[in-house]
Parts: sequence; C-alpha cells; structure tokens
Amino acid sequence: MMKLVVPALLAAAAQAAPSTRDCCQSLAAFLPSIYIGPSTAEYDRLITARWSITSMQHPGCVMTPASAKDMSSIVEILSAQQCQFAVKSGGHNPNPGFNNIDNGVSIDLRGLNSTSLAHDRSHVSLGTGLSWGDAYAAFQKDKIAFTGGICEDVGVGGLAVGGGQSLFQAGKGWVVDNVIDYEVVLASGQIVHANQNTNSDLYKALKGGSTNFGIVTKVDLAAFDFDEMWGGQLLLALSGPESGHAQTIETITNATVDFVAENHSDLDSGIQIVATYLRNGTRVVDVALSNTANIANPPALQPFLKLPNQIRDTSRHASLAELAHETSLAIPRGFRYVTASVTVSNDKDTLLDFWKAVDGVYDGLTVKDRIDWLVSVVPQPQIQQTHAKSRGGNVLGLENVEQDQLVLWLVSRWNDASLDSTMEDARQKFIDAAVSVGQKHGTYSPFIYLNYASPKQDPLCGYGAENFAFMKTVAKKYDPFGVFQRLQPGGFKLSQVQCA
Repeated sequence: MMKLVVPALLAAAAQAAPSTRDCCQSLAAFLPSIYIGPSTAEYDRLITARWSITSMQHPGCVMTPASAKDMSSIVEILSAQQCQFAVKSGGHNPNPGFNNIDNGVSIDLRGLNSTSLAHDRSHVSLGTGLSWGDAYAAFQKDKIAFTGGICEDVGVGGLAVGGGQSLFQAGKGWVVDNVIDYEVVLASGQIVHANQNTNSDLYKALKGGSTNFGIVTKVDLAAFDFDEMWGGQLLLALSGPESGHAQTIETITNATVDFVAENHSDLDSGIQIVATYLRNGTRVVDVALSNTANIANPPALQPFLKLPNQIRDTSRHASLAELAHETSLAIPRGFRYVTASVTVSNDKDTLLDFWKAVDGVYDGLTVKDRIDWLVSVVPQPQIQQTHAKSRGGNVLGLENVEQDQLVLWLVSRWNDASLDSTMEDARQKFIDAAVSVGQKHGTYSPFIYLNYASPKQDPLCGYGAENFAFMKTVAKKYDPFGVFQRLQPGGFKLSQVQCA
C-alpha cells in the first residue's frame, strides 16, 4: 500500500485545493491501469452510462478499481492531495452530484464485481460494483438467494448502506440487517472489516449511514436455499369509462392496508402498489405481487387477484433475477428522474387522503403531456424491524416502532431539461402534501427512506437524535479529518445537516 497520506496535510483545512488536473495526473502516474482520462471512448461511455440523465456530469477523470487494494491507493492519493471525488456503484440515485461530480474524480465501482459462496452456503460475498440482477444470476445455478434489491440494475454498494428494500422484507428485514460483514476502505487508505466482532460500531453505522464513513468494496450477505418464487405484475385500469378511478383506488387502498396489517401471518407474501399516470393520458395501477415460498395465488394475495379492471397479469413461477428484471422495466434508463419519500402509519383514511392529495398535485401540473408520474406505496410491516437486533442493530431508528408503516414514494420522469425546475417543484409539492396528510391524521413518521429521498430532505435526522449522534461519533473516529464529509460532497452528509 502506498503511504501517501500525511496527517498534517489533511489537517490543514486552509490549504489551497489542487486543480482537478493535478489530481488526475497523480492518479494516472501511480495507477495507470485503472485510470481513464477525458477525450477517450471509454470515458464517454462511462459518463453516459447512467440510469437517470439528471446524474450525468463531467468529472476530470474516472478511476475503475478492481480490488480493495486499488481503492486503497486511490483514496490515499485523493486524501493526500485533497481532491474532490464521487463514487458510483449502480448509479440508481437520480439526485445530481450524489454519484457523480463535475471536474473532480469519479470512482466507478463496476470492476468490483466478484462473487463467491461460502463452503457451508451460509453467506455470499458480493463486490459492490455488481448490480443486484447480476448478483442473483450468479448464484441461480447454486439454488441460493439472499436479500437484495427489487430492481435488477440497482447497485449492491448503495443499497447495502442505505437500508435496502427487498422481496424478503417481512421475513428477513432490511438488506442491511442481512449484512454479515463489510469490507471498507477508510480515509487513511486502510482496509478494514466491519462486523459484529470487529469494528462493531462502524458495522452498525454503515447499516443506513450511507457514504459518511468509508467506501465499501465488498459485502457478505446471509444466504439461504432458494430456487424459484411466485410473482409478477397485475396491471389495473384507472382511466376509461369503465374503470371507476375513485372506486378502484378505494378498493386497492382497503386491500393494501388489510394486507399490511396481517403481513405478520404470512411473511412470504408481499405487495407494492404503483399508480402510473403516463404522458399519453393513460392511468393504471401496477400491483407487484410476490410469494417467496413459491406458492401460487396465496390466500393473503386473493383480494388483489380479484380486483376489477385487470389489463394484464404476469404472475408465474420465476427466478429472482427474472422478477428483478421485470420490475426494472417500469423505470427504464435514459430519462430524467426525481424521487422523494415520506413515511406514514398503515391507515386507510391516511392512504385515501394521500391519493387525493397527490392527485391534486399531479392535476395541477401544466406539463402532464410531457412527463410520467409514478407514485408507489411500499409496505413496511412492523415485524420487519425485529430482524435488526440479531445482527447488531442498525441506525434507521425503527427498532421501537410499534405499528405497521407505509413508505410513500414518488418517481417521476421526463426528457426535456427545461422541465427540471418544474419537476423539482412538483416533487416538493408531493412531499408537502404527503407530510400534511400524515400530520392531519396523526400518522406521520419522521423516518425517510434514504435511497428514495429528495436531496432537500434530511433522512439522517429522521433516524432520531441518538442514532444521529452515534453516527457523528463513528465518523469522527474512523475519518478524523472529515475526508468523506469534505472531499466526497455527494449524498446525505452528517456535517451538512442540523437536526431540529
């Protein structure tokens, strides 16, 4: 390992920052095999390989580490020279600057794509540059699975430190609750492991604390025997003379709240509701159905399977990779996206008023013919929070939640950059409307799912004062000079928020 980091250098906050050109020249000199400079075909390919065009920027150079040792060397140089940088795993966060940077150094993790299965089949090891689709496919022949992302092109790295929704949520908890070990490169360039026995404070902080402590290069996830599951997409009409928009929404709402309330009695079944309003005027609801025990048409999902106005039902026995692929089709690459997230208790009146409120936001838009508007209801049954404790806890702040909850998630897309400001305003109106409804009914929760959050939201504060203070202590311990606070500006940073 190169010994380039000089503590005095890092401590000198007043030191003039070097130019991006100087930083890239140093990286090219020391690490030429993983350096990609501008004005090359590979550079152009990497900077345009984005899920959301809103995250497209122009770094001074791109580094493509293939090992933790590579990452260590990169971080040493960046730290010593005080170079600003960004890190991209799957790049599925549309917020500008969160996984990319103008003029700084972009670290693309796609070379960290290793996979391995423990001899006793108890866990898998995944490089953080993998997509979840590739990770699932890698172990399909072994008939093994693990908790991971719902969409195939989401990256392992970001999800594994942001919380992590999965199809196994009720029965196994958040993705972070299934991480056995993190391999992490610290600001000093040191490669450490974080688990229940070693660096246990860092281990807990990473489980929801995101990019505040180091760069995770590999995760070990608890694994289990698994072949296929049952699931698919049930598409319902919301527009047209026969659809009965309000009645259909009310029927779906009743079925959703009842399902979540009883989810503890069938941990294998799951749903996600996605209302989609397309620019051509079509309005549909997509009910994503799943049963991880591979039981077709389970009793818990019968109220959804009997819903009227069905257009298409793709439910079948399929692999985890196949279902992750199908889910990704609803939010394809190549658009401009905004996202936001609000959490409320599982309550029928709240959910009905929420649909009315966000319909009002959408109907008030003057650009409906140029955008697609997707609003999801993601169940968070209380039982899923009980899985954290057995592996050292997490920092999400949900361990004492006594009621079932719902994450209300906006994803909107468009093509024309001139609409960016309009859609950012619409996102804020969505947040305000959802929060207002929750407060009106006394069901609002301060928890904000970080991986779905708007850049103007403060998900780290939503974890609670105790967890926020804990994360700040851990960050100071493992990154005493604030490298990941100052030099990696993207993402939700502990140093940039003041919690009320």
